[in-house]
Order: sequence, then structure tokens, then C-alpha cells
Amino acid sequence: MKEVLVLRDLECIKAIAHPRRIDILQTFDKSPLSAKQLSQLLDEPHAKINYHIKTLYKVGILELVEEKIKSGIVEKYYYPKAKNIVVGKKVLNFSLHTEEEQKELSISKFENMSELFYNAAEEERLLDESVIEYNNVNLTQSEINELNNAIKLKLDEILKSREHTEMDEMFDIALLTIPISESESFNI
Repeated sequence: MKEVLVLRDLECIKAIAHPRRIDILQTFDKSPLSAKQLSQLLDEPHAKINYHIKTLYKVGILELVEEKIKSGIVEKYYYPKAKNIVVGKKVLNFSLHTEEEQKELSISKFENMSELFYNAAEEERLLDESVIEYNNVNLTQSEINELNNAIKLKLDEILKSREHTEMDEMFDIALLTIPISESESFNI
């Protein structure tokens, strides 16, 4: 099972947008389930659940993991392809022409970095030590500037000392600071 499945086309998004299909995906635990088992767990007619399963299977959100013959009937067992399902940002990308081009540029940079992150997660190349998150850290703007300058100096030092030889896998780096309101800082 993959860690992340990124939905990149409207057919997949439409398939997962139905509330009953979300219920189906949330019903799975650690083992595959058949349409019959899902219909019993969700208290829905077998035909309805089977229809939703086929839709999720067709777009690649569910996978067929086993077939068992019981009393001459083939019972198919399905399981989600990934632990987490994410809608790819580019699918919904559109632009409203505003005068705040700098904000649009920042959002675009964030979306590009998000896409790189999702791609690495989907390809199972994302390492736990690659994601460093510091939450509950409240910095002032001058402290953020100081941190950015320190990181820039360290990066310059690393890049200047690097030998021009073939390197291991390369990584992009993002430092994202998000302003929070006072009410949000108490809820974190």
C-alpha cells in the first residue's frame, strides 16, 4: 500500500466526491473487504455498494486484492491503494486576475513545492528525516529574518565547499512561515 495517492484528474475527483464513497473508504481498516461485507457494515443494499466500489476501482482508488469462491460465487475483496488520498493542486488551478501579483506568486511557489512533495510521497521517495516541522514556535518578523539569514549563510557555505563530483539524490528546501492570529496561537 502506498502512503499517498494524488488524484490528478476530474474523473477521480468526481469518483471520490460522493459522500457514500467516502464512507466506503473510511470503513476499511487493516484488511480487505468485499462488497457484501461493506454493505453489511454500512447498512446499504449490496447493489448500491457494489456500484460505488466499481466506480472507485475503475479510477484506481481501490484495488482488487483477492478473489474467493464461496458456494460457487466469486467474492472480490478490495482495499484502498493508499493510506492518504490527496487532490492534486494543478487539477483545480485557475487564476483570478487581481492586483496582488506578489501573493499569487507566493501561492504559485507553494503549489509547485506541494506538487514536488506529493510526487516524492507518491513515489515513496520521501524520507521521514526530510520533513522537519516546528509547530508551536512563535517568531517575530525580525526573528524570521534572522533565521532566513542564518540558513542562507549556511547554504552558501555548503554550496561553496561542495566538490564538483557526482552527487546523491538532490533535494529542494522550503522554509514556510505562516502568520497566525492570536486566537489561532492559543488553539495550537
